[in-house]
Amino acid sequence: MVQNTRIQKTYTMNKRLLITIAMVVILLGVASVVAKYLADQKTPTPQSEKRPDTYFVNASAVKYQRQQVTVNASGRVTSTNMADMISEVQGRILGGDVLLKKGQSFHRDDVLVRIYKQDMEYNLKAMKSSFLNLLATSLPDLKIDYPGAYPRWESFFNNLDIDKPFPVLPDMENSQLKIFLSSRNLLNNYYNIKSQEEQLKKYTITAPFDGTYTEVMLEKGSVANPGSPIARMIRTDLLEVEVPVPATEAKYLSSGDSVVMKSDNTAITYLGVITRKAAFIDQNTQSQSIFVSVANNREYPLYQGQYLDADFKGRYLDSVMELPRNAVFNGNKVYTVADGKLVESLIEIHKFNETTLLFKGVEEDVMIVTEPLINAKEGTAVEIL
Repeated sequence: MVQNTRIQKTYTMNKRLLITIAMVVILLGVASVVAKYLADQKTPTPQSEKRPDTYFVNASAVKYQRQQVTVNASGRVTSTNMADMISEVQGRILGGDVLLKKGQSFHRDDVLVRIYKQDMEYNLKAMKSSFLNLLATSLPDLKIDYPGAYPRWESFFNNLDIDKPFPVLPDMENSQLKIFLSSRNLLNNYYNIKSQEEQLKKYTITAPFDGTYTEVMLEKGSVANPGSPIARMIRTDLLEVEVPVPATEAKYLSSGDSVVMKSDNTAITYLGVITRKAAFIDQNTQSQSIFVSVANNREYPLYQGQYLDADFKGRYLDSVMELPRNAVFNGNKVYTVADGKLVESLIEIHKFNETTLLFKGVEEDVMIVTEPLINAKEGTAVEIL
């Protein structure tokens, strides 16, 4: 009985194994049929034919015209006037209309420095009083000996005021009158007084322009001597920009040409004019300095030491054409197009710009390539875009 049960189990296991193998074989057969069917459905793609390279180029017809030369460069702002304020007299420095300090700004005709002058004024008044006394004692003799000149000298005497500058002496057309006045020492005293009046003016120093102090050597309370430097100042209302320009381009610029100046970090522009050109070339940079006068702007002021970009408008060139610089190769060669093929042509370059150049040398109406070509050579077939 036990043996029959074992036989029955073995039979059952063998049956299941056979069924599993049969199912695997059937699935493999179906997969093979499906794969063959899908493979048969594919349409073979013909191999693409290799087409020859075709060059398409940008080209323009050569047309010459009159063009103005432009030059771009940058330079540093400097003042048109730099002056040292030096004392011509001796005395203690007093206050002026503005503070005597580095960086202080001032305007034209402001009193910058006053130097103590009370002693000088008293001495001048004493000299004037002596002159008045001398002239008063000479008038009676003048009336008798020179009656024709007396009214002028009497009027001159009446207009004298020791608190004001003396007027000009009356005419002395008579040589005898000159001798008379000289013998009374009137002329010598008069010109000594006028000299002292001029000297007195030097005790007050006024600003010759709108400017600022860049350095102060003597401040309020210091004692100045003749020749003592008090301060150094620069003009700020009218500035100048020194622009180094390559000598090859400076030849196109002339005094009086207009210039547009602008700063790198602002959109503000300043109008300038070329005032002069240096008559020498810097041996290190091979550049020629162009000096541009620029009026300052109170709203957007310029400062000494600041850098500006300059766009110069120079003289005109006749019969030239503008071309991108990268369209030129080997220094002065370009490609032109003739009968659908590239032709190497020589050009005559007159002016280099930042990205373009001005040239001549190719006949008008010839198609000239305006872009760089890679792996191109003379004779290559091209089509113009």
